[in-house]
Amino acid sequence: MKLNYIKRACCYLLVLASLSSCQKYINLEPENSTYDEVFWKDANNISKATTGGYLLLRNALRNERSYFIFGDVAAGNFAVGPDHWNMTDFSKAGNFYFNYAAYLEGALWNWTRFYEIINQANRIIENTPLIPAENFEDGEAQKNSLIAEARFTRAFVNFYMQRVWGDILLVKQSYNDPQNIPPIARSPQKETIDFCIEDLEFAIDHLITTKKTIANKGAAQALLAHVYAWSHDYVNAEKYANEVINAGYSLESTADYRKIWLGNSKESIFEIYMQFDTKDGENDANFYNIFLADPVVKGKGVNSAWRLDQQVLEEYFNEDEARFDSVFRKGDGSNLFFLRKYDNVNYYQLPTTNYTINNNLVIFRLADMYLLRAEAYYKNGKTQLALDDLNRIRERAGLEKLNASGDNLFTEIFKERRRELIGEGSTQFDVIRMGFLNKLEFSDYYTESRIEKQGYYWPLDMRALLPQDELLTQNPWWKNN
Repeated sequence: MKLNYIKRACCYLLVLASLSSCQKYINLEPENSTYDEVFWKDANNISKATTGGYLLLRNALRNERSYFIFGDVAAGNFAVGPDHWNMTDFSKAGNFYFNYAAYLEGALWNWTRFYEIINQANRIIENTPLIPAENFEDGEAQKNSLIAEARFTRAFVNFYMQRVWGDILLVKQSYNDPQNIPPIARSPQKETIDFCIEDLEFAIDHLITTKKTIANKGAAQALLAHVYAWSHDYVNAEKYANEVINAGYSLESTADYRKIWLGNSKESIFEIYMQFDTKDGENDANFYNIFLADPVVKGKGVNSAWRLDQQVLEEYFNEDEARFDSVFRKGDGSNLFFLRKYDNVNYYQLPTTNYTINNNLVIFRLADMYLLRAEAYYKNGKTQLALDDLNRIRERAGLEKLNASGDNLFTEIFKERRRELIGEGSTQFDVIRMGFLNKLEFSDYYTESRIEKQGYYWPLDMRALLPQDELLTQNPWWKNN
């Protein structure tokens, strides 16, 4: 497989390290990569490579707003607006038809950018053990923690791809020569999940940082809880959700709810740094602004923004609840509601319209863990504990306590996850994991045949990917649809 997936990782690595040009690095011959050999023998460069991995991850999730498309638009949380005509088909208005994505194929059907991250992680995992511990500032602990960060990132990416495209290519080693890689078949889901679990168990044992924008122990435990829940191993999902909940995080108050997306809140466990940097220009307003219209972004019409789906508004939300105004606001002169979790807009060079949006992308937070534990409690037969966790989040939102049981309780847990985590790239994966594809409004779009043939996963761009890997197969539903 001529794996173009890993080429651009070399660029990010060397640009970050300020050691050489990207083009020079790519042109190195595999049998004489002396520069590469020098790089991976320097302990300081391992830290730089690790930082480069986070850069790759951020760019991958941000690409064409795919993070929100996969997790929210594909779940019907938002209507996309007429200016985004090429997104209509895979929204509710297009019956969640994922096989038409004009100009977005590279982001939605192609997993190349994620394999760049995996190759970066693999290189760190393979090369760091070869460097003596005394070369690291904090010795063996720092050395192992850097390996653990790479293994967390690898697990996160493998699991993310698994939930988006189904069975993936499980690449366990790095490659210096992208022109000389053998074909690889897609691995069964269990093999990928087991590999993720192994990575995360190592990460939990060795991560030493507490910084929330870097892989930390709580983040690894939260991810492992999700991995187990996806596998329907709810005993272990409960175990790791418990460990996170008991680790010292706390829910923000209703009054401080919006602090969550400003970054480094009491509730946050792991987040992607997205703040504006005047030196490096890290912020990209064109990621978050898809949710925003006038008056938050001056002069931006409602047709250019995603709005809260009307059915979701009517069936899931009460406009009088304390949480609602913290999460949604109406567009100027409009009755449409728009998400405002990411609306920390700052204008500069006034009176121009140049602006930045200074919010972090929160991947895991405590409310998610409470609701995931509620799901696990329910599946483990602990219905009162499940109800307690559900009501903890409802009370913070200003909703009345419920006294549900049986299937109704499980449905309410799903509904609360949808309300609480809307716009956070989560709902579609909850729909799949919790078995709601043939329930609620989703049954109007997912036939028995589509579910059987895994039509909830996204298609692969076989035109681009098959020439690289002759063993690659298309997802079953999209072969004929």
